[in-house]
Amino acid sequence: MIGTRKPKINFDGLKELFWAAHKAFLKNHKALLEGKLSERCWCGALMYELNKQLEMNGYNNYYADVEFNKLGKKEKCIKLLPDNEGTLKRIFTDIIVHSRGQARPDNLIALEMKKSRAKKLSRENDRERLMQLTKQDVFINNRYIYRYKLGIYYEIDLKNEEILVEFYQDGSKVEEKVSKF
Repeated sequence: MIGTRKPKINFDGLKELFWAAHKAFLKNHKALLEGKLSERCWCGALMYELNKQLEMNGYNNYYADVEFNKLGKKEKCIKLLPDNEGTLKRIFTDIIVHSRGQARPDNLIALEMKKSRAKKLSRENDRERLMQLTKQDVFINNRYIYRYKLGIYYEIDLKNEEILVEFYQDGSKVEEKVSKF
């Protein structure tokens, strides 16, 4: 059933949506964690639960996508972010929630997922990407870019059976929680 209530397109409303998807992910897909499958597989399952929550909560015209790397409908308009030297680099965010250019605001959630045993530099790069993606004043080619309302760093620790969740807003980490599974 499609939700008919008006969604809360703000930081707190999006966190609520995420937590509902996270709980459903743990309930419905725990076997994927226990099976020690790939991060990509987990992203697909979490994306599925995010899409269900979007539909149930009235986020019409919004979608969760895995590794979506284009801006709008332009075939060659690849998503880019500047590195530390200012050089634009192609980005592949693990999961994004957006309208695919059909609604405003377009970009709601950017989520990066990692296994806790991933290299420290890789984990730090994901966190830095979330800071960049959630900034509200980033310009490339004289236009605002990305402006995600919520960034989520999602680190799965199989050994301790827990998930570290960090929330990012306006270019900064604002909260973190650990969830057991």
